Amino acid sequence: MKRYGEFLTKEEDLMFVDTVRKFVDKEVMPARNALDEDYSVFETINQGLVNLGIQRRGFSEAHGGLGIRSAPTVCAITEEISRGDAGLSLHCLLTPWSLAAAMGAKNEKLMDKFIPMFASDTPRVGCMAITEPAGGCNVEDSAEKARTIRTRARRDGDEWVIKGEKIWPSAASVADLYCVVCTTDDGNNDEDSLALIYVPKDTPGLSFGKPEPKMGMRVTDVNAAIFFDDVRVPIENRAGGPGIDWQLFRGNIAWGRLTSAPMSLGCAQAVLEEVIEYTGTRAYGGKAVRNHSLQGAMIADMAIGIESARAYYMSVAKMFDNRKVYGGVNEDFLLGKASAAKVYACDVTEMVCAKAMELMGSYGYSTQAPIEKYLRDSKIIQLWLGGAQLGRLDVAQSLYPYNPVSKP
Repeated sequence: MKRYGEFLTKEEDLMFVDTVRKFVDKEVMPARNALDEDYSVFETINQGLVNLGIQRRGFSEAHGGLGIRSAPTVCAITEEISRGDAGLSLHCLLTPWSLAAAMGAKNEKLMDKFIPMFASDTPRVGCMAITEPAGGCNVEDSAEKARTIRTRARRDGDEWVIKGEKIWPSAASVADLYCVVCTTDDGNNDEDSLALIYVPKDTPGLSFGKPEPKMGMRVTDVNAAIFFDDVRVPIENRAGGPGIDWQLFRGNIAWGRLTSAPMSLGCAQAVLEEVIEYTGTRAYGGKAVRNHSLQGAMIADMAIGIESARAYYMSVAKMFDNRKVYGGVNEDFLLGKASAAKVYACDVTEMVCAKAMELMGSYGYSTQAPIEKYLRDSKIIQLWLGGAQLGRLDVAQSLYPYNPVSKP
């Protein structure tokens, strides 16, 4: 496990990551093309990962989980699964991500109510419903402070009544539980108004559009519109409360961006491995392609980018585990660091895929090689959670007081 250096130190974590890697090599790598086309192949492989404990990985032992919460370990697991298929890696993260608000708020009622269904060997998944038709990535923009959110929850006695629409959430229509980002009458349509409310599947008034046709992650991640037509849930299904939910949501964005870095980089690592193998079996001028100085230098650039991006996201992950020194994940400093990790890793992955196609020629561009699949799958990672430019803006906001309407 030299790849992760000194960032992983616990023997049990190293063993778990190694087990995941071996599973990916044996079960996922041979099925990469099929995972783009056949949902039953995804179901079989996902069941294998559930049997390994991936689904219960992030929950406490008290709730039937494995208690693996260390950020560097989570990132290493994410990269290893993404080496096989990025959408599969995303699917494994969705459940702990959607329940992170309940856990972050230490809401025992919600945890006792919902976590047990996921801490089992039956494949399940959660959904974080964020993006909206009118606002797009504005929902994730910290400067907007929830002002663009149109999905509303009004209180009616002991229930929340939710009305609105979400677009492009991962696992929409197949999830067992939805964490809905909406607003209430609390506050003045600002951070106090934002609410995170849990809606179980099959709740009356909850419906879905058709799955979106996509360039990448065609089968392993289902994206569809979600419609809330006066959906009623108990008042206790709110994660925290006024102001608290805003901070929990910012933490969710930070975690999402941090784990996006290894998810993207897993694609880059797989592409590098393909290139090294391919250029070792092709020759010109009496020696293997990779033994020529020009091609060797290109391969080195790919490796340097991957190693530096990995070292950076792992250093940020260590910061996530040391809140006393670096503050909360909902604060500007760590949100900026996580955003930088995502932006850089995605840029590196684009570069690696481009160089791979140059080195492998027409075969690298062909669907017979997996390069184009990794490029397609990784592109959406760059686009989600606000995209690359909003990520860069959050980096800037973490460095100095940012106010787009103020004068110098």
